[in-house]
Amino acid sequence: MLCIEKGEAQQASYGLPTPLKWGVEKLSFPIDFAPNIPFNGNEELRFAPGWNNSKSNEYWAYVFLWFIHGKPWLHEDTLNSYLTQYYNGLYLSNLKNKTNPPSNFTKTNVKAIHRLLNDAETYEGQITTLDFLTGKPITFNIRIHVRNYPQINRTAILFEVAPQDYHQPVWIMMNNIVTGFSVKDDKYY
Repeated sequence: MLCIEKGEAQQASYGLPTPLKWGVEKLSFPIDFAPNIPFNGNEELRFAPGWNNSKSNEYWAYVFLWFIHGKPWLHEDTLNSYLTQYYNGLYLSNLKNKTNPPSNFTKTNVKAIHRLLNDAETYEGQITTLDFLTGKPITFNIRIHVRNYPQINRTAILFEVAPQDYHQPVWIMMNNIVTGFSVKDDKYY
């Protein structure tokens, strides 16, 4: 994928691994279902093969990347706010014939943890929201990796999300996707 910032001659390309049988989706900011998240760039997702099967140990397991322009000021409060907007919008945009949810149905609680390899910042926590596939409450574990690329004026925010505990096998696959993420700046190569 090639991202070009308007008015800049620099180009940045990145690679987000796609394991065998994992699904892929790409969106641009502003995201239709969360238009108030104030970024310019794109979102790219990787879905585990059992993502939409409630009987699978990969149910709702996925990784998503926000590859954005600049270096936004991120901390626990902003990430919690963005994730609340994101999951509220995700559910509402997929509402179809389900009942309208109560207000403030998404609760997020992410906290900074020790910085992991290649991260400028690392966060973990939980998100409790409504599962748009079933309309029922669901709680996700989440790990967030923030990586800055000042030479190309980009930030990568990688999210690993799953209702399964961190020690479950699907987290190994998601960690491999995050570990395999790479950025190449054409100006320097």
